[in-house]
Amino acid sequence: MPFLATLHTQYLYYDYFPCDITTGTPSTLPIPTILLLHGFLGTAETDFSAQLLRLRAQFNVIAPELRGFGRSSHRTTYTPAYYREDVEDMVALLDELKVSRVLVLAFSDGAITALLLAALYPQRVAALATLGAQATLDGKDVAALRHWLLERPLSEEWQAQLTQLHGEPYWRTLPALYIEVQEELLAQGGVLISDEELAAIRCPTLIMHGTRDRIVPVTYAHAIHRRIAGSQLLLFDAGHPAHLRCEGEYNNAVITFLARMS
Repeated sequence: MPFLATLHTQYLYYDYFPCDITTGTPSTLPIPTILLLHGFLGTAETDFSAQLLRLRAQFNVIAPELRGFGRSSHRTTYTPAYYREDVEDMVALLDELKVSRVLVLAFSDGAITALLLAALYPQRVAALATLGAQATLDGKDVAALRHWLLERPLSEEWQAQLTQLHGEPYWRTLPALYIEVQEELLAQGGVLISDEELAAIRCPTLIMHGTRDRIVPVTYAHAIHRRIAGSQLLLFDAGHPAHLRCEGEYNNAVITFLARMS
């Protein structure tokens, strides 16, 4: 299992080389590279479990476990700059792997990081597909997150998964740390990505969102779409994890978009 030490953390990452989807035979053809960025409390292998096999059939896949998750370095705090710290770490990872330009597929918190990566390092991102992103947050958003993570009991099934992914009792510290930093971001104005940064994104961009998302309202997807020139907007009749609820529709849209851009 390869690890990379960066300024902020030590990352575990997986580097999947393309192979035949039925035989597992590695491909010898030049293949584009895709970077997977997972959401809060997930990993690339769990958040994209329904997509990974198909992606490996067509792409070289880089799947890091972001700081604080999986077997990467544990967190004891979040700073309000943590999305931008993750961006810098992803650039360091691409440099380490000598990958100059990638396609990016991202979910939730990872999608915010992905948008910032495309805005701040446009030369590194060939195309971008995000699900469940937001560029700003308000008091209702923080209240919804607090209710989801702290005020209602997490299902026993999810708790067991979080224990397996991140370790017990460590994972139980993350929700409170996360809510604390969201409150800090709100106190600072709630801007995660500025309008100017969104407007700086020039690569082909697919913005996806669930119309019934109760964590990140769909209005955020419309706002991002308006600010990224030439972006596409795709909505699913689902909540936040629309890629799991609408697996077939999501997979077909993502594979078609990324294959066309590669």
